[in-house]
Amino acid sequence: MNKSLVLNIIREHTSLSRAQIAKIAGITKATISEIVAELLDEKIIYESGAMENSGLGRKGIMLNFDANHGVGVGIDLGGTKISLSLFNLNAELLATEQVETYKVETSKQFLQLFNQTICNLLAQYAISADKLKVIGIATPGIVDYRRGIVLEGSPNLPEWENIALADEVSAVFNVPVVLENDIRSALIGEMWKGKCRKVHSAALIGVGTGLGAALLMDGKIIRGANNGAGEIGYMMFSREHLKQNWRNKGCFEVHSSGSGISQRYQEMSGKTFTAETIAQLAQRGDTLADSLFRDLADYLAIGILNIIAIANPEKVLLTGGITGSSPLFLHYVQAHVNQHTFTQTQIQVEQSELGTQAPLYGIAVLALNRVYPSIQFMPDAQLS
Repeated sequence: MNKSLVLNIIREHTSLSRAQIAKIAGITKATISEIVAELLDEKIIYESGAMENSGLGRKGIMLNFDANHGVGVGIDLGGTKISLSLFNLNAELLATEQVETYKVETSKQFLQLFNQTICNLLAQYAISADKLKVIGIATPGIVDYRRGIVLEGSPNLPEWENIALADEVSAVFNVPVVLENDIRSALIGEMWKGKCRKVHSAALIGVGTGLGAALLMDGKIIRGANNGAGEIGYMMFSREHLKQNWRNKGCFEVHSSGSGISQRYQEMSGKTFTAETIAQLAQRGDTLADSLFRDLADYLAIGILNIIAIANPEKVLLTGGITGSSPLFLHYVQAHVNQHTFTQTQIQVEQSELGTQAPLYGIAVLALNRVYPSIQFMPDAQLS
């Protein structure tokens, strides 16, 4: 515990002497010297010259946290795009890249291309094997965070279930691999760098190719008994919905996701367009396109109201590709929420400012928590 305290004091205050650390920590100088020696051996801190001590006339060697001692790779697997990043030991993004999601039929083919993409990223930025410390992957679906397994996957990725994804990737790169649900990762990213900083209860809803949510309640990230918390794509809204088969795509997802809008537009018009194109059609006055986005707003408002009734969050954020078309629907969502909430539950539905960077920040924090548990990014939050 003392080691973690000392490390985080050095990390947060940049450059300090041993005497200054002892004063802040309330620990004896002898103990500080022992801890500092350990941290120097681990190369997670370094010495950087001396500073004059005006009281004693002696010079104290300054100690600094070495955020660039190692790097990690963070990945957000999307149904249409894969975002990648390099991050340092401060969970800061050093570089980001994006590739199209592979159009393949099997998970084996997907993993081969996926590992090659990571190799390409490391080669592009000349990251040596000894510099790479950890890989974090944010993926759609139900994830066993502790064992690194995709339990039940997304219909937007091939054969994406019962995959020991962490082990598969770790075997190639020989570093620990941390796996988490993509929306949960994004919520942690919002807690670290976005609109949920210093917030203790929040909901993040991802409205993209698919649909999902993540919950923070009283400072704890909620995963559920079997890691399925937040799978709101399978919410149903009427008795008639109980009679339909939603195995491949959930009821809520059909009505309020990019793939769902594309599917419904094709069924009603016979024309196949992306959700982005349908949004453009709605802006130009296409009646069917506009009605689908109004439908999205109604279902999204009902889902948000249900979350508010259960969790009473301080914040509700929206993220994902569809939020780029928020002028088509967000004001309708807010109007419905205002109409059906009360003084203690009324809330502004906001759009994420981090966007695609949120899951990359979140998975960076989770990955570093695994390999450097002494570093405390959000000490008041329970992330695992």
